[in-house]
Amino acid sequence: MHELSLIADVVRLVEQDAARRAITKISRVELEVGELSGAFPHALKAAFPIASRGTIMEDAELVISLVKADVRCRSCGREFVPTKEGWACPSCGSYEAELRRGTELQVVSYTGEEGECPSR
Repeated sequence: MHELSLIADVVRLVEQDAARRAITKISRVELEVGELSGAFPHALKAAFPIASRGTIMEDAELVISLVKADVRCRSCGREFVPTKEGWACPSCGSYEAELRRGTELQVVSYTGEEGECPSR
């Protein structure tokens, strides 16, 4: 399950940013996960309590928004959502598609509280 290592990286990055901002407790983390990212949102949610245990985001809510794939035809410029049948442009039939969205795995935001930094 590579989602555990992915979400562990998210936890580490959010912790680092929170430390720079003197945030000592995080209650909510929001992610965008592209449908073509190779990460499964349900597995990320299952791994989050494990990766966040003992951190400032232990017991935080993880909110995941799924980002649909979006492509643009290089031949005619039409933007469309690819289907399971393929990436042929519905306007011109070209397979010259440029992927614009759908592979992301990114932190959109997090909610935290300022306070004294705990000594480590």
